[in-house]
Amino acid sequence: MKKSIVVFVVMALVASSLFAAGATEKTAVQQGMTFSNWSGSEKASVEIFTWMIDTFNQKVGAEDQVVQINWPWGETESQLAIRAQGKEQYDIAQIDIRMLPALAEAGVLADLNQVFGKEFFTSNFSAGSIAVGNFKGTQYGIPWTVAPMALISNPKILKEAGVDFPIVTIADFERACEMVKTNHPANKDANLSNDIVAYAAMTKESGTAAPDLMVWLWTFGASVYDEQGKSALNSEKAVQALTWFNSLMQKGYIQQAMARGDARTLFKEGRVAFYDDALMSKGAITNPAFGDISEYAFPQVHPVLKQGDKPQASGWGHLLVIIDRSPKKAQAKAFIEHLISEEVALRYFKENGMLPSKKSVLANEAVASDYWSNAWTPVLDGGRLAETAGPLYAAANQVILEELQAMLSGSKTPSQAGSAMASRIDTL
Repeated sequence: MKKSIVVFVVMALVASSLFAAGATEKTAVQQGMTFSNWSGSEKASVEIFTWMIDTFNQKVGAEDQVVQINWPWGETESQLAIRAQGKEQYDIAQIDIRMLPALAEAGVLADLNQVFGKEFFTSNFSAGSIAVGNFKGTQYGIPWTVAPMALISNPKILKEAGVDFPIVTIADFERACEMVKTNHPANKDANLSNDIVAYAAMTKESGTAAPDLMVWLWTFGASVYDEQGKSALNSEKAVQALTWFNSLMQKGYIQQAMARGDARTLFKEGRVAFYDDALMSKGAITNPAFGDISEYAFPQVHPVLKQGDKPQASGWGHLLVIIDRSPKKAQAKAFIEHLISEEVALRYFKENGMLPSKKSVLANEAVASDYWSNAWTPVLDGGRLAETAGPLYAAANQVILEELQAMLSGSKTPSQAGSAMASRIDTL
């Protein structure tokens, strides 16, 4: 999509937000720098963000001091895209990784290889973390907290079902699901109402179902788009992936109308063997009644099609970016280096659970000794940005969900669903 079209789409979708933004936004000052973010206005993060900025400002002169501009997460992409075209001062921003393609296409973001140098990235971050901040070969984002989605399993349920082998391949995964469905005491006893769901796959909401399905598409070697930008969801490999996913429904391993919140609740109740989620899920699934979380929750890489394949994962995380028209890129670089420094990153981790991305900080004992964060380490190098990320994110995901639901309900075959996905996405 051409840059001018992307800018027009973003502006058309959110122009009305300009009128509301002024009431909540802090006034930007021309002297110094601005740091646009949403986390700094959230109750859980206000204190740590104030400390981050204050400790930086204490070390620099007035001309380089940072002030915050806060707006809700949902307005971040549109506000940056629109305001970067005007004359207001904008320097550094926090963005969700899903916002990167549209902002990059619109020419909002600076090329950070030009600011930091390529060696800075390879020396400090894993390949997976670097990749989520890269769009079409240009590095636009510094990975701030990046932790791809994992397949979270319940070791307690698996043990009770007799699953005593590692889940490496899809065949292992299917075998484990079958054993949970067939062998678990709660599923064998008709008098027990606490039935166990083998795999609480997302099948209800477009924002979760489509990105989660992409992980399985990638596992089968399929893609949403081909090299020409046309949808490839009717390809042989995509249909194979859809056929396999549909078989999970036919075998009773997954359920209709499952949302992430539903899966978290069921997992917390000890009723789910597997489901997909992010590192931030810990608080939602912790249940002291089951003992230490290591006893009943383990984040693992997704199974592969065959031994030796690279595990796939959907990316999740926050990036730090510099606005391309900022006149203070060198000073912005210094502020970003402050935010990802060991002192700041460790405090952010301890107070808010945000996993650092810098390799040296990940190796710190405070992080390495934390079960939940340490267990996530093998997952960190596999995250990919959802292929639908960009101006058409919501519309493309909705198409995928609708055709997925049609397939799972039996009204369409996997081949028909894949063809419908492809043709509808190409007309968006």
